[in-house]
Amino acid sequence: MKLTLKFLFTVIIGQHLLSQTTVSGYIKDTNQNPIGWAIVSLEKDLNNTITTDPKGYFEFQNVTQGEFTIVISKEGFMPQVINLSLIPSEDIKNLGDITLEYQPLEAENLISLTDEELTTDDGGALGQVGIGLLQSSRDVFSKVAAYELGAYWFNIRGTDNRYNNVMIDGVPMAKNHSGRPDFSNWGGLNNSFRYTYELAETNNVSDYSFSNLGGTYYYDTRASSYRKGLNLSYSLTNKTYQHRLMLSYATGMLPSGWAFAFNASRRWMDEGVIDGTFNDSYAYFVSAEKKISENHTLNFTTFGTPTRRSGASPNTQEVYDLRGKNYNAYWGWQEGQRRNERIKKMFEPVFMLTHDWKINKNTKIITTASYQTGYHKSSRLNWYNSTNPSPTYYRNLPSYIQYLIAKANGSPTESLEAAYQEILNRWQENDTSITQINWGSLYEANYNAPFVTDLYSGEQGRRASYFLVDDVIKDRTFNASAHLQTQFADHWKFYINLNYQNLVSDNYREVEDLLGADFALNRSSFLQGDAGDYNILKPNSIAKEGDKLEYNYKLHKQAVTANATTRLYVDHWNLAASLLLGWNESYRNGIFQNGLYADNSYGRSSKENFIDVGLRGGITYKIDGRNFIILNSGYFLVSPTLNEIFANPRLNNMVTPDLTNQKVGTSDITYTLRSPKIKLRATAYYTRIKDAVEISRFYAQGLDLSQYLPSQGSVSQDATSSNVFLSEILTGVDKEYMGTELGLELKISPTITTFAVASIGQYVYKNNPNLKILTDNYEGIPDLGSANIKNYKIAGSPQKGYSLGFRYNSPKYWWVGVSGNLLQDIYSDISALSRTENFIINPESQQPYANATNQSVKSLLKQKRYEDAWVFNANIGKSFRIGKYYMGVSLSVNNIFNERGLVSGSFEQGRYANYEQLSFDHSLTTPLFGDKLFYDRGRSYFVNISFKL
Repeated sequence: MKLTLKFLFTVIIGQHLLSQTTVSGYIKDTNQNPIGWAIVSLEKDLNNTITTDPKGYFEFQNVTQGEFTIVISKEGFMPQVINLSLIPSEDIKNLGDITLEYQPLEAENLISLTDEELTTDDGGALGQVGIGLLQSSRDVFSKVAAYELGAYWFNIRGTDNRYNNVMIDGVPMAKNHSGRPDFSNWGGLNNSFRYTYELAETNNVSDYSFSNLGGTYYYDTRASSYRKGLNLSYSLTNKTYQHRLMLSYATGMLPSGWAFAFNASRRWMDEGVIDGTFNDSYAYFVSAEKKISENHTLNFTTFGTPTRRSGASPNTQEVYDLRGKNYNAYWGWQEGQRRNERIKKMFEPVFMLTHDWKINKNTKIITTASYQTGYHKSSRLNWYNSTNPSPTYYRNLPSYIQYLIAKANGSPTESLEAAYQEILNRWQENDTSITQINWGSLYEANYNAPFVTDLYSGEQGRRASYFLVDDVIKDRTFNASAHLQTQFADHWKFYINLNYQNLVSDNYREVEDLLGADFALNRSSFLQGDAGDYNILKPNSIAKEGDKLEYNYKLHKQAVTANATTRLYVDHWNLAASLLLGWNESYRNGIFQNGLYADNSYGRSSKENFIDVGLRGGITYKIDGRNFIILNSGYFLVSPTLNEIFANPRLNNMVTPDLTNQKVGTSDITYTLRSPKIKLRATAYYTRIKDAVEISRFYAQGLDLSQYLPSQGSVSQDATSSNVFLSEILTGVDKEYMGTELGLELKISPTITTFAVASIGQYVYKNNPNLKILTDNYEGIPDLGSANIKNYKIAGSPQKGYSLGFRYNSPKYWWVGVSGNLLQDIYSDISALSRTENFIINPESQQPYANATNQSVKSLLKQKRYEDAWVFNANIGKSFRIGKYYMGVSLSVNNIFNERGLVSGSFEQGRYANYEQLSFDHSLTTPLFGDKLFYDRGRSYFVNISFKL
C-alpha cells in the first residue's frame, strides 16, 4: 500500500514538474542585430508581459502546458505572432532567433501637430502602456486622437500639456514658469525621442512618476537602446518649416563595452503659409554609454536646439475679411526685405549623466543628474511718447472711422466719409505702408526725435521713439533623480522615485535695436514723477543696445518630490497604487526698484511654500485573454507655477492673493477588447479641478476703480482712472471635464484595416470665482468680487471630435490611408472682467446702467461658438529593401479640401470694461474690439524620403 501511494505521489509530482516549461528566445532584426526592449507577451497569461534585454533575449519561466500565443512587438518593426503548443515532456522550449522585419511608421511621415512650439515633428511618441496591457503602439483611440484630431488643436479630455509629465532619463522637463514642457528643447530630434520607454496615458498609473491628468511620457536616452545603423532623411512640408534634413547614427553596444548614438538636424523655411514667417532651427543629440560591468552602466547625454523663428499675429474678423486668413500684422518691408518684429531666439542645452545599477535580478537603481542652461528671447516693438505702430491697432483700421461716424449720431461729415473710403481702399488694395509695419516711418520718427542728455555720462543723443526689445529668460536648472524598482515576488513589484530640482531664472528686457536712435529712456511715458521710473536706483537712466531696461529680476525655486508605486497581480486582477509627497519653495528677487512699487519691487519677496500630496489607483480585471475592464482614479494637489505665484513679476514682488494648491480629482472606467481582428476601447471619464488660478494681461478702457482705489494711487498722464494696463487674476476657479471616448479598429482583411473614433466631451467652469486686478498705473490689488463665469465653456480645444478612416497595408511594403474628421464645439476664451458686477455699474450714478437688463447682459456676453469643421487627410508610402539597406518614401496631406473656416484659437479682447461701451461696440457693423482668433493654415503636406543603413 505504501509503495502504491509513493508511486502515485511520484507520478503526480512528476507530471506537474513536466508541465512547467521555460520558453526563451532571441529577437533580432534582418541584419541579425539584437533588438533590445522589444515587448514580448504570452497571451495565455495577463501577467506574462516582459521586455527583451539589450541582447534581445527573453525568457518565460513556469509556463504551463497547452495552446498559447506569443506576440512580439517593437516600434518600427512588423509585429510577430507565434502560435505554440507545449506538451508535458518539454522542460525547455528554445525558440531560437526570431526575426522582426523593419517597417516605417506612418507616424514618421506625419506633419507636426503643434503650432510654433514643436513637439516632435511627427506629433509625438508611441510606446508601452504602464498598466501592463500589451500594446505595440497606443490604443486605437489615443493613436487616432493624437495623429488625426490632434493635427487640428484637439486636446484629449480638454486639458493642455500643463498636465502632462514628460521625463527624460527620470528628469521632469516641465518649465517652472508655466508648468508646461517646452517641446522645442528637443524639436527636430525625432530619431532620439520617437519612442517612449514608458507611456502611461491619461489616468494610468506610472512606474516612473506620479502621473498628472495627461499621463507620463518617459524617454530613455541610453546609447545602447537605439537601433544600430545610419539613418538619413529629407522632408519637404509647408507648415512650421519647409525643409528638414536629419542624420542619426547608433553603434549599438560595441565589444569594448561602449555604445554611441548621434542625431543632428536642420529645419528651415524662408517664408511659411502665414505671411512674413520664417524658421531656422538646428538640433543635435549625443549619447555615450559605458558598460562598466554586468551590473553597472554609465551614460552621458547632451542635446540642444539652437532656434530662430518668427511669430504670427491673432487678428479680428475684420482684418481677415480685408486681407485674408494668411495675414500677419507682425512684419513689414525694410529696404526690400521682409522684417518681422516678433522673433524667438532659443538655445537651452541639456546635459545628463545617468548611472544604471543592477543590484540583483530583481532590483535595480537608476540615478540621473542633469543641468540645463541657455536663453529664451522674444522680441517686440516698443515705443515712448508715440502712437502704437501696429497696422491692426484699432485706430488704424476702417472700423474706427465707422465708429466715429456712428458717434456722430448718423450725420457723418464729408471728411469722415472720404477718410473711411480712403482707408478701406488702401487695405483692400494692400497698401503695405499701412497694412504692414512701416519700418521706414519708425526710423524717420527716431531721426526726428528730440535730443536728450544722459544725466550720468553727459552724452547727448536722439531719444528713441520706437525701438525693438527682447524679453529674456535665462534659466539655470539642476536636477537629481533616483528610480528604484524591485520585485518582492513574481506577482508583486515596487517602485520608488525621488527628485530634487533647483532653479535660478534671470528675467529682464533688453534693447535689441534702437532703429537709428542713440538710446532709449528707462521710464514709462504713461506715468509722471518717480512712479514712471522703471528703476529709481538709477532714475532717468538711458539704455543702449544690449542694455537692460523696464524690468530686471530673478526667480528662485527648489522642489523635492517622492513617489512610490506598487503593482500586484492576483489571478485575473492587476492592482496598482501610487503615492505622492512633494515640497517646493519659490521667491522673487528684484534687481530694479520700480518707481510705482518702490516699497515692494526691490530685493527678495517672501518665500512661498507649497506641499503636494496625492494618491492614485488602477485596477484591471481580465475577463479573459482578450477582454479587460480597467478602472483608474486619483486625487492630488498641484502647486501653482511661478507665473501663478507672481501675478506681475515685471513690476513687483506681490504674490497672488488667496493662493493655494489646485485640487484635482479624476476617475475613468474603460472596457477594452483586443482580438486579432477587432480592437475596441470604450471609456467614460470625469475630472474636477478646484482652486485653479487664471491670469490674463490686457489693456482695459472704461474700468471704474474709484471705489477700490482712493487718492493715494498714481494717475496716468494720458487718461483717467478708467484706462489701465492690468493683470486679471482669477482665484478659486472650479473646472469640470467629463465625457466619453470610443475607439474601434477592425481588420477587414489581412491588408485592410478601418478605424473609427469618437470623443464627446463637456468642459465647463463650475463656479463664480473671485477676481482681483493688478495694474501698471496704481498700487494695490482691487477686489472686484465674483466673476459670473459658471457654466461657460472652457476654451482651448474642440470639445467633440470624430474620425473615420481606413488603411491598406500591402504585402509589398507599401500603404495608403484616408480619414475624415469632424471637430465640434469650438469656443472663444472669455474675459472674466466683463462678467463682474463692476461691468454693469455706471460710474456716475453707481447704479446699474438703465438698459442693462438681465436679458440684454446675457445676450451681450454670450460666448462665441464657432462653426463645426470637416477635414480630410490622406497618406501613402512605400518602403524598399535593397540588400541589407532600407529606403522609405511617403506623402501625407492634411486638410485636403483646404477648409479655412476651422478656428484653432480665439479670445475676447476685454478692452471695453463696462456695459455701455461694449454694447455700443457690438451695435456697430464692424466692432472695434471683436474677438481675436487664429484660423487653421489650410491644406498641408509632408513628403519624406529616408535611408536606413
